[in-house]
Amino acid sequence: MEMSMVAEGYYATKSAHLLNSKNTKKTQLPIINAVYEILYENKNPKKVFKKLTDKLD
Repeated sequence: MEMSMVAEGYYATKSAHLLNSKNTKKTQLPIINAVYEILYENKNPKKVFKKLTDKLD
């Protein structure tokens, strides 16, 4: 799917991931981490969400 604009939440995902990485308590944010992996680490969305759903079960 091609978009001519940046999807809503694209930059917020990076900000949330960065803030949490600086957090000494390392709060568990599995959904943010999954979306970050897809958007910024170019991981396969199907594999990432499969891993996420397995973790949340």
